[in-house]
Amino acid sequence: MQPQTENPICPSCGGVFTGAFCARCGQKKPSPQRFTLKHFFEESIEGFTHFDNKFFRSIKLLFFKPGSLSRHFEQGRTVPFMKPVQLFIVSNFLFFLLVGRSNIFAVGLSSYLTFGNYTRYGTKEAVLKKFGSGANLNEVARLFNERIASQSKAFIVLFIPVFAVFCAVLFLKKKRYFSLHLTFATHFFTFLLLYFILFHFIIEVTNQYVFHLSVGNFDLLAVVLNLMVFVVYFALAATRFYLTKWYWAVVISLLMAFLFLLSLQAYRMFLFYKIIHTF
Repeated sequence: MQPQTENPICPSCGGVFTGAFCARCGQKKPSPQRFTLKHFFEESIEGFTHFDNKFFRSIKLLFFKPGSLSRHFEQGRTVPFMKPVQLFIVSNFLFFLLVGRSNIFAVGLSSYLTFGNYTRYGTKEAVLKKFGSGANLNEVARLFNERIASQSKAFIVLFIPVFAVFCAVLFLKKKRYFSLHLTFATHFFTFLLLYFILFHFIIEVTNQYVFHLSVGNFDLLAVVLNLMVFVVYFALAATRFYLTKWYWAVVISLLMAFLFLLSLQAYRMFLFYKIIHTF
């Protein structure tokens, strides 16, 4: 009588291997071949291409079928796509890497010292109190603009829970879990980051080297175009994800655009006082 061979134990979770994979966590059964150079390179290439395929499959759906990525996540079809937060982190990294100092989330110190949208909140007084009237504001502005350009990209994640709360309130009758509103908000801001990368290279760079529009005219063009993209994309995404009527989705989209502008104003003020405090 042959002795019975016990199934090996998974080193990750302590479960039992039933075949080539762990029945509890899905880890592949270890083998001595995993230490060969051939296996090392095969695993590295497979990991990169697997990530690559998931990323491009996800952003393709994000751009061409607004709301469907969140819909797939809700229905549990997650294997072919990147997880929402993972996709956002990668997109935020690309935004941080590819977009220069000029981005929608940051404004220069001169704006905080002259524009009423900011001076009404005491920005000018805060600068004078911090540095005094005799300070070299040119040097202060240079340092401030460098910091806000960097930090404005680092804290974009703060928009997601705020945006999710807006969605939860405006789509209250849909009775979705808050985590699904967070998923939708994460996908939406991931789209915005990728869109702003395209905007930077297609619109900003083209204007810089070809059209040479004045600052005022370019800012007007940017605001109109960005708001149009925001409203249209959100309406399409909300129609598909929340299964709402298109006209109601348009109304909510316009309201969300207004709330986004308010949130953007608050975000810029948060950055201003955070940076001024650290000087």
